[in-house]
Amino acid sequence: MTRNITHQQRIARDLNAAVGCGYQEALRRVRQAAAAGRLPIPLDAQGRAAAVVLLTREATTAGAIRTAPVTNPRPTTQALVPPRCLWPWGADAAALASLAPGTVTALVSLPTVGRSTLALNLALHNAQQHIGALFTSGEITSKALAQKVIAARYGFDVRSQVPPGGWETFKATAVPELDATPLLRHGARVGASARDSLRAGLLAAARRDFPLRLWVVDSLWHFSDFTDQGRDTAATMAELRSLPRAYNLAVLVTSQVVTEDPDDPDVPITAAHLPAGMADHSDRVLVLHRPGALGSWDTTPYPSTAILRRVTGRGPAIELELEPEHCRFVSP
Repeated sequence: MTRNITHQQRIARDLNAAVGCGYQEALRRVRQAAAAGRLPIPLDAQGRAAAVVLLTREATTAGAIRTAPVTNPRPTTQALVPPRCLWPWGADAAALASLAPGTVTALVSLPTVGRSTLALNLALHNAQQHIGALFTSGEITSKALAQKVIAARYGFDVRSQVPPGGWETFKATAVPELDATPLLRHGARVGASARDSLRAGLLAAARRDFPLRLWVVDSLWHFSDFTDQGRDTAATMAELRSLPRAYNLAVLVTSQVVTEDPDDPDVPITAAHLPAGMADHSDRVLVLHRPGALGSWDTTPYPSTAILRRVTGRGPAIELELEPEHCRFVSP
């Protein structure tokens, strides 16, 4: 019995970290689930993790989290609503897509344009604003992601440059800052589903004691199963459509596309070029266009101008510039 109580307390601690409802309220929810026989058996590490995912989903689906009763509670008119995620490039970028909890935004481009870099910039920017973000990639290793984050945040290429002040100074200042930044990097294994990757991120965020509010999926193709007709992107998009609403977070999913003439980068990308299911299961589809980007970056002039716009519908188009060695896009 004592062992079960200890397990419930550990689940409550992780649940509180995931949804921010307060430890006592989290413990109440855990005990209520245990009394109803809804907790996994046995409550080993895997069972506790599954319990946290279950209770987190229930809490976020229910909407606002109830707080534990207190003596003489103060009236409040403000619900506990997850914050809207932020674009790094001002009001024009924010008008492209809302990034509100429960929404799916798709980002597409031709090969080598920089959509993964732009998506990582978005995740890093939100994390720097204390908004928990998860960057899941099936195309970039965790080590390469870490190098890109350092380059984007501190402005130097860790692979070939020495940071200002030297490595010892950098480690003493930057490492604690990065550890405190609510940004998770996840290298998805082959065959993993999008849902499994999100669950891994939710548990990692719970261990780091912050809730996830933004999930970047790079890219759609990695999580789509092979069929006789090719990758089943429609099924993956349908799954991605269900997850942000269940967990009250915003999703940004990337995808490479090709036009009728892949050798001509000036052919505009339209809805006809999108992967199956993307238009149906996204709130907004954006395209990143960088003239002359197709092929090797070695022939691309620096800085490199890019345009971010909607694929369909009216809306602003914003101009950005890519700093390749810094792995970041900036406003011109």
